[in-house]
Amino acid sequence: MATKVDTTQVKRVNAERQSDGRQSAQRFINAYNQIDHALRTQYNFKSNISFSDLIRRCSQLNMIIKNHEDDLISYARLRNAIVHSVSDYVIAEPHEEVVTLMEKIARVVTTPPLAVEALGRHAVVSVQSTLTLREWLIEKSKIEYSNLPVYKGNALIGVMYFRDYVSAFGKILAQRKNIDEFVDSTTVEEFLRDFPSPDKQYQLVSVKITIEEVIKIFNDSRKIICLIVTKSGNFLEAPVRIITRADIMDLMAVVERY
Repeated sequence: MATKVDTTQVKRVNAERQSDGRQSAQRFINAYNQIDHALRTQYNFKSNISFSDLIRRCSQLNMIIKNHEDDLISYARLRNAIVHSVSDYVIAEPHEEVVTLMEKIARVVTTPPLAVEALGRHAVVSVQSTLTLREWLIEKSKIEYSNLPVYKGNALIGVMYFRDYVSAFGKILAQRKNIDEFVDSTTVEEFLRDFPSPDKQYQLVSVKITIEEVIKIFNDSRKIICLIVTKSGNFLEAPVRIITRADIMDLMAVVERY
């Protein structure tokens, strides 16, 4: 004997499924539009290029876009299927994982996390250019950081890299010069002038720098050893944070959890 089908129940279930599908589709479209608008605005791309072309170009500029380039290009086709759905019927329903990923990318792109907020601030030890190398080395022994900003009065003039000091120290020994005389008579400013480090550079940035911008700076130049963070990126301001390559993994983890 055939089982009687409750058509009312079936219609209700189908309606609920269709409603959930429309909600997922709308969330997907909202995230898609946010990504599209944010990328065009941030990187000054015109409105006449396609979303797929936009993603390809931005993959060279933005880490999160680069990591999800293929996904986003394929999602462009899904978006077209959704917006061209007939009436209220959703032809293509995005999977929850897809919607969640699109919303995550939208958050990172539209409200990118700041590096200093992610890492936290800490007291930055800086030294005056008038210190002798002996005084600088004593100061350095008190802290764990390898890179110390050097100020002449209130102005940042450079960064003392501990490895550079060790290298110079070795050269002095090789030349059989008097080490005590060298460390007592040479100031930090003189050391920066006489032992320049062309292969090691720093960059001054503001507290508004984003995680994405930090990663891009380090990726673009292997010579950048550290970023000196001040309130507005001004060399007349005191440092509030030093960011090094060792911080990149922590910053990327923040982006993944964002």
